[in-house]
Amino acid sequence: MPETANHPTDTVVLIHGLGRTRRSMWMVGLWLKFCGYRVTSIGYPSHRVSIADAVEKHLMPALAELEIEDGSRVHFVTHSLGGIVFRAWAARRDPAFPFGRAVLLAPPNQGSQIIDELRQWGWVRWLLGPVSAELGTDANSTPNSLGPLPPNTGIIMGNKDTLPIFRHILGDDSDGVVTIASSRAEGETDFTLLPTNHATIILQPAVFRAVNRFLKTGSFAEG
Repeated sequence: MPETANHPTDTVVLIHGLGRTRRSMWMVGLWLKFCGYRVTSIGYPSHRVSIADAVEKHLMPALAELEIEDGSRVHFVTHSLGGIVFRAWAARRDPAFPFGRAVLLAPPNQGSQIIDELRQWGWVRWLLGPVSAELGTDANSTPNSLGPLPPNTGIIMGNKDTLPIFRHILGDDSDGVVTIASSRAEGETDFTLLPTNHATIILQPAVFRAVNRFLKTGSFAEG
């Protein structure tokens, strides 16, 4: 059975990845509701906005509407690009915001080698939208310009490469879309690898359990 939350009115904010909608996070959201959290899933048109616009026009207005009780905290669980959107918000957040903990699932924290390889093609830029210019691995890319992760942020990464089409770009240690090395970031509180891939990491009970442990304790360790 899921363990209960730290505080009965703590909220978890879910942020989806590129090409997804907030409905893609419904299973992890359902699990966290069973764990006793309030859950809100925030959507943004990932193919049509920059990371800054995702923060300013979608994430920040949604957070401003949260009903946060005194003494409760707001946690975050993100998938892929959603982790970079969260980091962009966290880098400029109001210090008074009752931030608790965050778990980033499969985040391209050091940029995407796939973007490096493919964004030269016009159809890729059209398909991915403005973020295609932001997600490279160069030092000036958005992920590499955000500084350390905020305190109490953990990373869960998959190690199942089920997309051989990108293996020549990513090498052997990836989840099929993001390399394990690229998911790491300065300031991470904890990191764990689980047997899943980039797409299905948001569907795995083992991932949900690890998320809940971190939100409760600040660690992915069991027991």
